[in-house]
Amino acid sequence: MTPVLHARDPAYILAGGRSSRFGSDKARAMLEGRPLIRRIADMLEARGHKVVAVARDADRYADLAIETVADIEPDLGPIGGLETALAHRLQTNGPGWAVLTSCDLINPSPEMLGTLESLRERSPETEAVAFKDDRWQPFPGLYHTQLLDRLHTVPARSLQKLLSGARAAAAEAPKDLRQANRPSDLEAFDGSD
Repeated sequence: MTPVLHARDPAYILAGGRSSRFGSDKARAMLEGRPLIRRIADMLEARGHKVVAVARDADRYADLAIETVADIEPDLGPIGGLETALAHRLQTNGPGWAVLTSCDLINPSPEMLGTLESLRERSPETEAVAFKDDRWQPFPGLYHTQLLDRLHTVPARSLQKLLSGARAAAAEAPKDLRQANRPSDLEAFDGSD
């Protein structure tokens, strides 16, 4: 039986992308007076998680008081960030669970994480827990270090294929889960997070 996630388990914010559609580092894009990545870190820290960002360069977000580790292998997309986060979790805390989110979520909430944690507790053999609608919505999500052995064998290094082939539990995706892929996504946000 896999151990249940606790708030003390680390949380990782994936911020290693090139932000090509956004035009600048979207983790630093301002929303309601704070960078997106800092907003997410504040929410996670309030829940008791130790927060670590995963980016192209170590210490990239040190000026925002966010510990940052460099991608093990840059330019692999979300699955590369997942690998870095789980390897860091294993190295620093041993085997277990980690919370993962992307830096571009506009409105992640403690309630979303609570939904995932509740599902995890009801699914003891699970290796991953994420939201799903017509496809997996991997962030925010809960991932176990047991997945590390499989990451290099996933077809096309696809997070969708990893979740489809893993022992993953799916929660219904919230209708208000939103990402900032372009500056206009932030401009359209009404602030009701």
